[in-house]
Amino acid sequence: MRPLSIMMMTLGLSFISLFSVTAYAQSWDDLDANSQAMLRPLRSTWEQIPTTQRQQWLQHVPRLQSMNSSQRDNAQERMAEWASLSKQQRVQVEQRLKNDADNNAETRNQSWTRFLHFH
Repeated sequence: MRPLSIMMMTLGLSFISLFSVTAYAQSWDDLDANSQAMLRPLRSTWEQIPTTQRQQWLQHVPRLQSMNSSQRDNAQERMAEWASLSKQQRVQVEQRLKNDADNNAETRNQSWTRFLHFH
């Protein structure tokens, strides 16, 4: 009986995991109004964003909602800058951010600013 319980739990977790990925693999029109409002700068490129990155963006929605308007405006300006980059430029930025020894907010902001000014 115990192996059956473990198998059922494993299948349940697999289903939840599959459902989560499916839930994030949405078209722009399938997103709720709050998500669309928070991620508005990504609208034109949403369909080209890989599913895993869509999931990451969607995970930021609650944080964006909790920001004051000036913080949210700043975050959305960054999203617009991100959306305007080519795929190759996005990969370069991601690698630079990952390579930062000190990956705190100030360092990420400096890396982002350096990238925008030199590319």
